[in-house]
Amino acid sequence: MKESYEKILVAVDASEQARHAFQEAIRVARRNQAQLYILMVSDTNHLGTEPYAVDHIIKEAHKASSAVVESLEETIPEDISYTTAMEDGNPKATIVTYAEDQGIDLILMGATGTGTFSRLLLGSTTAYVVNNAPCNVMVVR
Repeated sequence: MKESYEKILVAVDASEQARHAFQEAIRVARRNQAQLYILMVSDTNHLGTEPYAVDHIIKEAHKASSAVVESLEETIPEDISYTTAMEDGNPKATIVTYAEDQGIDLILMGATGTGTFSRLLLGSTTAYVVNNAPCNVMVVR
């Protein structure tokens, strides 16, 4: 385990687990005097092919993502340095790629609530990130 972390990524969505991970990320960033990166990924992986429908869905997803990120930003203490990013795509791959691109050394995220059957077929986002991230991953319950 690293002695301290300099770049901490918290992957968020609208879930309660993500809020818990966000709060823990603030505490970890404060202890390490680290830069906090907040990443919200709109899952556009399974959109249909109708251009109008896709455009409308993406705009609504962006609106919802912005609302989540803005509500989180309001709770960040002044002593925490942070960056926010909103991306589109497959959340699993996007989180890992973002961490690689930014040189992140710790990822925090909530444990997913998907059912056992879904995990067997698709794998949870959290499990994917744990197995593929270029750095340590802290799963917050």
